[in-house]
Amino acid sequence: MVASRWDQYRRLVQGRTAKRIATVADARRLAMRRVPRAVFDYIDGGAGAELTLGANLSAIQAVQFRPRVGVTMGVPAPELQTSVLGFPVAMPVLMSPVGYTRMMEPLGDLAGVRAAGKAGTIFTLSSMSGHRMEEVMAAAAQPAWFQLYFLGGRPGAEKLVASAREAGFSGLVLTLDTQITGNRERELRHRVGPPLKVDLPTMRKMATQVAVRPGWLAGVAHDRFQLSIVNTEALGTAGQPMSSEDAFAQWVASPARWEDFAWLREQWRGPILAKGVVTGDDARRAIDSGADAIIVSNHGGRQLDSLPGALRSLVEVVDAVAGEVEVLVDGGFRRGADVVKAVALGARAVMVGRPWVYGLAAAGQPGIERVLALFREDLDRTLRLLGCASVAELNRSNVRVPQGW
Repeated sequence: MVASRWDQYRRLVQGRTAKRIATVADARRLAMRRVPRAVFDYIDGGAGAELTLGANLSAIQAVQFRPRVGVTMGVPAPELQTSVLGFPVAMPVLMSPVGYTRMMEPLGDLAGVRAAGKAGTIFTLSSMSGHRMEEVMAAAAQPAWFQLYFLGGRPGAEKLVASAREAGFSGLVLTLDTQITGNRERELRHRVGPPLKVDLPTMRKMATQVAVRPGWLAGVAHDRFQLSIVNTEALGTAGQPMSSEDAFAQWVASPARWEDFAWLREQWRGPILAKGVVTGDDARRAIDSGADAIIVSNHGGRQLDSLPGALRSLVEVVDAVAGEVEVLVDGGFRRGADVVKAVALGARAVMVGRPWVYGLAAAGQPGIERVLALFREDLDRTLRLLGCASVAELNRSNVRVPQGW
């Protein structure tokens, strides 16, 4: 299919912008320049006073390395490949689910899953996606996971699981820390929130922000302002689509609980991951409930405020799990060196959300590809400087953790 002039122009601009990304911080800065402030604050903001948001970064900074010198081989390069739940990945960096990506850049999750395929890693699609499951899987070159919220309550969740199974997703990620949306004050100040609606009140509130972001406006206009959560439409009854408001209301009335793992197992043959675990007690509960893996996560600081940083929670969870299931972690990881710390402390891999979305908002798929490449480059560099020949060699002897952890 011949690309339109618009597509050609967009790719040219995105390619040039992606070349300006030397760090995740650069991607963040470029994203802030390109999208309206309300959209950026949805990506960047946390809950309450954003104490957990800051704690995620501080916990990573608090861990130090213990290198071994004089043992590094120049060739071959360190082995970055690993596996997660039996799925081979080119590096221990996976892509976390992020909602409403289509309002950041029209290709949204399609750009995400394509970038994941090129990087050789796993993409996780959010229930809050603006793209249909079948559309995303058609663009996937690697196994992909589906993240489940109980949109529409348990009946809606059953339909979402069935659709994910039929679409060909390999893993199911059940998010457990979102019984109700966190107090995200940055978003509240704008008096608009996702999903953005193309109506007069929203246009009035967003007018001054959109006026200075013509590139973003041109993109969503070319995409015909498709900003809704498309997967909720199939959750209605009698042929009537369910509104996002109804789906959210039923979700809050009936959030996911540990006992739901039993009926999920009846419907889902692949691995089920419990996301949102931050304590050893809940880690044991997840195993007892039948979870195949645990994702240590405080939702990027977007739910309950005043939690410890995710890396600190990882230590408690890894000790409680004692190797019975694989443990992943997300929250605050911005460099390959951060990933090395997590793997050394017992994580099978790290999941990143904001970093790839900063890349998406800044420069579309080329921006995501650039961010993932930066993680890979820094992983290689850090392993060489640590004196490790592979990520499989990493253990707690490679790091110093603060006293009291």
